[in-house]
Amino acid sequence: MKKWIIFFLIALLSVMAFSFDLSFYNSFETLTMGETFTGISDDINAVYYNPAGLTNGKGFVFVFPSMNINMSYGIGSSLFKALTHINEIESVLASTNTANVVSYFLKNYGQDLLNTNRIVVKTNGYIGYNAKNFAFDISGFAQGYARTFVSNDLVPFVSLHAKAAAYLEGTGALAFDISSVKFSIGGTYRYGYVMPNIYSVDNLSVLSASSSTFEPNLTYKATSNVDLGVKISVGPFNFGGLWHNVTNSSTPNLRIGTGFVTRNLAIGVDFEKLLDSHYSFFRRLHVGIRYVPFDFVKLYGGLSAGWFVGGAELELGAVKVYGGTYVINGGFHAGYDYQRMYIIGFGL
Repeated sequence: MKKWIIFFLIALLSVMAFSFDLSFYNSFETLTMGETFTGISDDINAVYYNPAGLTNGKGFVFVFPSMNINMSYGIGSSLFKALTHINEIESVLASTNTANVVSYFLKNYGQDLLNTNRIVVKTNGYIGYNAKNFAFDISGFAQGYARTFVSNDLVPFVSLHAKAAAYLEGTGALAFDISSVKFSIGGTYRYGYVMPNIYSVDNLSVLSASSSTFEPNLTYKATSNVDLGVKISVGPFNFGGLWHNVTNSSTPNLRIGTGFVTRNLAIGVDFEKLLDSHYSFFRRLHVGIRYVPFDFVKLYGGLSAGWFVGGAELELGAVKVYGGTYVINGGFHAGYDYQRMYIIGFGL
């Protein structure tokens, strides 16, 4: 148990927080199909991408919390290396000389963590009732965001930060049938707490290391927001819209999407941040597909702001396992300011 605790601490000490909106959940399914879900909107992810889509007639639903880990290549390489050198790391951490500890990690892990690497840990679950014309769900999720920056200068330095958040949500939706058209509206109220600084280390050089640098800051702040969604369905064809973060955003964060949905196939196209003029057309564009060849296998693929993404999910009895890859896009244009991420997880 002690070794696993040390391994967990190593994972934390390899990361630094990045400024993403912690209130906007991104699931394995949506990330690996290019974040294309506003029009499709037919399962739990509707809570976050278009709450109007919950009126899908599945009845009482209870989903146990699932957990997944998202990491860049550098973080993954570092964690694998740490697992195979756990005894050596244990003895290094026992040292009271912080400079020696930092020097060891820079020497053995600095190359893998060079420049920016990220890790994200998420868990979520929900309970609710989804009828054909109304739905109500209570859900919750927690996320930890982090990254590391290691310089490539003559005197290397490292920046480490991490943040976390946990939210409780209430979602409601209503639907009306007008001839062959189904019109749905829905909304999500989200309330939670954010820890902007679990720990923070800025420009820590081997020459100026100090043990006091690693003191955590667990100050948290309360936050809330509202999402509103609409969906129009005509047979397998769907159109959806989402206004995210209604109460807090000075520039409305609007996204729209279309989808073609059958039992075994879903294809969608989404456009995000419609009212933000900084974003180029292809940066806004997301295209995705979900294919279910067998009841126990789901395949995902897509294009997210110029980059290919994809993954697979297996249901093994009561347990599901999944893995895939997606891209974090930080810029205003497709194909720039990105980092490739890899995701693995499990749920019940």
